[in-house]
Amino acid sequence: MSRLAGTDRSAADGYYRRGMRAVRAAGFVERTVVAGGHTTAYAEGPDGGPPLVLLHGQASRWQDHLRVLPELARDHHVFAVDVPGHGDSARLRPGEYTNERVAELIGEFLRAVVERPAVLAGHSSGALLALAVAAREPDAVRRLILEDPPLYSSVPPRLATTIGGDLPGLCRDFLGQDAEPDFQRYFLRRTALFELFGPLRRIIAANAVRKRRSDPERPVQLRGVPDDLNMFLRGVHDYDPAFGAAWASGAWYDGFATDEALAAVAASGTPTTLLHTDFWLRTFGSSYNRRGVLMAAMDRDDVDRATRILHPQNVIGVKSGHLVHFVRPQVYIDAVRGHAAVN
Repeated sequence: MSRLAGTDRSAADGYYRRGMRAVRAAGFVERTVVAGGHTTAYAEGPDGGPPLVLLHGQASRWQDHLRVLPELARDHHVFAVDVPGHGDSARLRPGEYTNERVAELIGEFLRAVVERPAVLAGHSSGALLALAVAAREPDAVRRLILEDPPLYSSVPPRLATTIGGDLPGLCRDFLGQDAEPDFQRYFLRRTALFELFGPLRRIIAANAVRKRRSDPERPVQLRGVPDDLNMFLRGVHDYDPAFGAAWASGAWYDGFATDEALAAVAASGTPTTLLHTDFWLRTFGSSYNRRGVLMAAMDRDDVDRATRILHPQNVIGVKSGHLVHFVRPQVYIDAVRGHAAVN
């Protein structure tokens, strides 16, 4: 047993301090395990029912599930994992950042720690990992939840024309230069995320860089921005840019084919729920912005292609940002519990 992550006392992180108080009160503790020769960090809740393993998305960490952990612990034995290259888990050699290799390590974690078939829920890149695990080791997964997975949009060259391609591209560029040694500063100066704030983008970016310079040991947290952006910035603080560079180069997909994995899960009969966010589509009538950039993990064609192969039990469209479990926690909780929510 170890301490839960310490709190940042800045005014911008009230969401985090409140959330972590609730997580602690629900009985979660942080642990580490060496499985498959790799040190994996995770948070474990009390044994409230069947095991539930949560895999976060790229540049995140287990804490971004903080808004759903207390409630899910009521009827599950929850394990929220720091994916290799994130949070307090060990980093891998750059060439090891592939979906197949990281999924192999997640499988080792399931055997070493969980020890029985689990509900496996992954968000974004974590959903691709969950899909790979379920395809490789169907006996280890009793149910699969894919939360807004970039099933097809994250494959180069298409990745470069999606909102999700910003981070991997910057990771690749950062590792290809030596003028700026600090990935945080490099990212904060160049990320397209701040463009969403229109005329305020330069002020917000400059403030973020100042905060990074003044206190490089703590995650950047910004006043006046949505909590989900600050949660993302917490994850970037402990993120290995080699993970993102593997997506930009396409190496992440070495040995992994999305359609084959979907077909394997369908053939195994593993019950599956697919959540996809369609905020941009519902708001603007298209999943793409005026420059042709995909502003979601999947467009309608992607969802249709996946469901034709996978035949999931539930397909849930959510008017939400990418981080459903953080922005729409009750929708996510209902999906995990098998309720066919309509949103």
